[in-house]
Amino acid sequence: MRTADRVAGAYGWSSRLRYDVGRGLIVALACRPPDELVPHSELGALTTHLRISVTRLAAVLDEAGLLLDDRVDTIEINWQRRLADVDPAIRRDALDWLARLRNGSPRSKPRKAGTASEYCRVVAPILRQWSADHDHLREITSHDVLSAVESLPASARSQALVVLRSLFKFLKREKRIFVNPTAQLRPGRVELSVLLPIDEDAYRGAVAAATTPQHRIALVLAAVHAARPADIRVIRLDDIDIGARRITIGGHTRRVEELTHRTLLTYLDFRRQTWPNTANPHLLVTGQTANDTRPVSDYTIIQLFAGLSATLDRLRVDRQLEEALNRGPDPLHLAAVFGISHHTAIRYSEAARQILYADHAPAST
Repeated sequence: MRTADRVAGAYGWSSRLRYDVGRGLIVALACRPPDELVPHSELGALTTHLRISVTRLAAVLDEAGLLLDDRVDTIEINWQRRLADVDPAIRRDALDWLARLRNGSPRSKPRKAGTASEYCRVVAPILRQWSADHDHLREITSHDVLSAVESLPASARSQALVVLRSLFKFLKREKRIFVNPTAQLRPGRVELSVLLPIDEDAYRGAVAAATTPQHRIALVLAAVHAARPADIRVIRLDDIDIGARRITIGGHTRRVEELTHRTLLTYLDFRRQTWPNTANPHLLVTGQTANDTRPVSDYTIIQLFAGLSATLDRLRVDRQLEEALNRGPDPLHLAAVFGISHHTAIRYSEAARQILYADHAPAST
């Protein structure tokens, strides 16, 4: 129980959660020798019966050195299923590449969760096609790559080439192929959507939908600071300096004006009253993440304004376009204000220039 108290204190668990996890520990360890490990696979039925969190119970058992993690890796099973009809040698190379994407290496960071599975989805049909005539990926030529990519719908070609370039770059680095067939191939330019301001009705709808402190802080961060949803979810408390009126979003520090300042104070007060003991270091928390240190999920952020035309991402785009329209289409200014790349800043500047030109162009007779 001392381990449970230590974990509970570190994460700021409520007295109710401490009691529930303690009850789960008693049941999980009952009738076992002192050093016998508890299989993770047994916790699901136990926690469902007791109506407690399997994640919290597993965390305590793991901290105490009493957890046997026998969970099945569903991600790798999915890869195996998609690549089941691929030639064995090709499949082995592909699985090693996917594992590197997922886990990283001393020279490369792990990719974002879900990237490896998405790459597997894209590449599997191509590898199945090649397996009919090839036994190894070292036999693949640039012509084979182009033929495979050109057989796809136009909208899928650019992504497919990006994925294949990643695969063959890995194989070349690992000295599994002699020549990288994608080295001289570049994804064609993807047709980008036209940037247009959000109409007033859509904007008012988003404001009206922001009925909770969590909604309002997300709205302000997107609509005032052009913060990406992925960046909003990982903002930490130490990224915010209330006294100096500064906030760091996505590695870029911005000034906090009056609206953001008031909204932050209101949200932080709500957070403090709702989860007074949480040890979670992130700005946004939920009833689930308040009991550990994870950021809120992508799904949580997306659901805040789900079903509205003015989503958080559209509000972000609108804010950057608004800056370009009000301050002039200057990419250097946009890059400095929002911390965006020069290429992205040029895109917003060009969109603003076209809108301004259309507004001032003489009417045709």
